[in-house]
Amino acid sequence: MKIWIKSTLIAGMAVAILGTGTTLTSSALAEDVKANTQLAAHHGNKMAVVKARVKNFRAISKAHKAMKKAAKAGNADAVAAAANDIAEKSDKIAGLFPKGSSRADLGKKVTRAKAAIWKDWSKFVAAANNMKNAALAVASAAKAGNAKAGAKGIGKTCGGCHKPFRGKKAKKKKS
Repeated sequence: MKIWIKSTLIAGMAVAILGTGTTLTSSALAEDVKANTQLAAHHGNKMAVVKARVKNFRAISKAHKAMKKAAKAGNADAVAAAANDIAEKSDKIAGLFPKGSSRADLGKKVTRAKAAIWKDWSKFVAAANNMKNAALAVASAAKAGNAKAGAKGIGKTCGGCHKPFRGKKAKKKKS
């Protein structure tokens, strides 16, 4: 499934780029999610942006789970690596939310992003930065040998965005 999504994203970006007369290799597109997001937003392909941000948030969640497991086991190196991964991915969050990609624009089944993100952009960016800073603090503590310092703090920063800026899951229709 992940290969299909990646292939679809690359194919969609290639079509958009060829339409403007610009050429890039598909491997370059696959390597730089930020460039993909900017190009997709520029060409009006909001679905590609939504897929890229979902992928980024799933990677953050996966790294957070790995970090908690490593903290429980006392593996400071693994905690630091996971926390640094979270910091890197949280740094991309703002770029994954171009205007016009809210649930009001694309529908409740496509995205959970509320229009409040763009109404209070500075609060949204600050919340993403809080997660980054918390992850960097955990990584620093882990590098100093404290595998368990603050690992729960990163999870709490997620609520800084989820509560004000993320809508409820769309209800599935009963068959």
